Amino acid sequence: MGADAIVNGRRDDVVAAAREFAAGGLDAALVTVSGEAADRALTSMRDGGRVACPHGAMPDPTVRPGVELIRYNGARSLDATDKLNRLIDTGPFDVHVARTFPFDRVVDAHRALATHYVGKLALRVS
Repeated sequence: MGADAIVNGRRDDVVAAAREFAAGGLDAALVTVSGEAADRALTSMRDGGRVACPHGAMPDPTVRPGVELIRYNGARSLDATDKLNRLIDTGPFDVHVARTFPFDRVVDAHRALATHYVGKLALRVS
């Protein structure tokens, strides 16, 4: 699990970054929101590439012929959870935390979800 490259779509040219990283096209992509920017980024997929997208991202991302769009639900699985926990235990993981809020500011943290940020939001419980 993990990513070989990360691109900030609000700051970086996603298509140029993808071409620099994978000149022959991307093998796979995870799309969590759709729209014009996602569709533009998906032009970087190689023939035979796969795009995963959770149900609920609307509208469907646009992929060209030869690229497979896979829709999925977040099905729960004890085996998958155990596998993920083993991967986490063996690491390394570098989790970028965009902002940390004390627990008494949980309302502010919730409001921050509506803004753009790169990384995770965290609550500090004392």
